[in-house]
Amino acid sequence: MDLSNDDRRRILRGQHVHLRKTIEAARSAATGALAGRISPEELQRAVSALERELLAHLGEEERLLEPILGKLDAWGPLRLTLLHAEHAHQRAVMALLTGKSAWPASSLVAGRTLSMCEELLTDMEFEERELLNEKVLRDDSILLDASDA
Repeated sequence: MDLSNDDRRRILRGQHVHLRKTIEAARSAATGALAGRISPEELQRAVSALERELLAHLGEEERLLEPILGKLDAWGPLRLTLLHAEHAHQRAVMALLTGKSAWPASSLVAGRTLSMCEELLTDMEFEERELLNEKVLRDDSILLDASDA
């Protein structure tokens, strides 16, 4: 099944809506852990849920965008490189936050989880503005804001 760019935008923006809810749950757990209101195990469950959902989303984003992103326009190759770099960073941080060695240091994990949540929200806002918008990811070949002068 060949997806249109409109389909790609719709799928990924829908995933962003759901991911924002998971990010908020992880942020709440991290804040609660830092305040001593929740256990390290509860924080671990929230961070693990964030990792599962994020990894699934990153894989889907790559599957949907890699074939087309580099060819969209003159900035396509740079956009693709930035996407790969950001995803590698996110995967590495989540692996550290969910690894066995992280859990004796739940306050450190909680603090870094809060930072990661902010990074993810910022990244999704960037993607929606710079990648998943109708001017960049479109189904026709009309150049918007172009002139023939």
